[in-house]
Amino acid sequence: MSLAPKLLAPVFVVVTLVVGLWFWSGVVAPGYWSAIGLGVAWFVACSMIFGRIGKARPELRPWLRGTFLACSALALVGFWWTSLRDTEVNEQIVTGVAASKASADDLGSADPLAPQPEPAEAPAAAGNVVERSGAVRPESHSASGTARVVKLAAGGRKLTLSEGFEIDPGPQVRVYLATDAGGETFRDLGKLKGSKGNQQYAIPGDVSLSRYDTVVFWCVPFSVSLASAELKPA
Repeated sequence: MSLAPKLLAPVFVVVTLVVGLWFWSGVVAPGYWSAIGLGVAWFVACSMIFGRIGKARPELRPWLRGTFLACSALALVGFWWTSLRDTEVNEQIVTGVAASKASADDLGSADPLAPQPEPAEAPAAAGNVVERSGAVRPESHSASGTARVVKLAAGGRKLTLSEGFEIDPGPQVRVYLATDAGGETFRDLGKLKGSKGNQQYAIPGDVSLSRYDTVVFWCVPFSVSLASAELKPA
């Protein structure tokens, strides 16, 4: 027997697994856990398919089985690394006075030499105002904490996640400001820095909070919202 079929067997295994995983988990599955279930089912089905091919072509059996086992091991490690492993950050986030309680002093006309109150989480410059806030609520993952939009006295805005922020980890989670929890129309603020802990993200100046009023934690590979927070005037 020529060497070509033996060399093509691993390629066949890898392509079959990857294409099937993309189709069943990324296209067909309606949610995060269903994507995982269909992905596992696809690997099981492939093990049976490759087993039948190996019985019909014994000379290909080691190549098929070895490649399949290697891919399965990599998939397990990748799943643990991206979906089960917690990552914790503890940034010093900006704080401010709620817009509904902000006085002229809070908005920047106060005496700069006057003593400032000690903030609970991090020093906030005089004039920082919390424009919007909302509780982080679970969608397809459990989550908790508080999201706030802080307008800085020096200019610009930050989205902060605090007060015990935590979300079940997932692969390639992005932080969106969206028009709704479904995340269909959104502005991308960047990759989620950690599955727990205080953290903050810069908000582009052209983003209208009256339209993009929902924080969405979006899992890119599975196209699903893990959690969200409706931002209401503070």
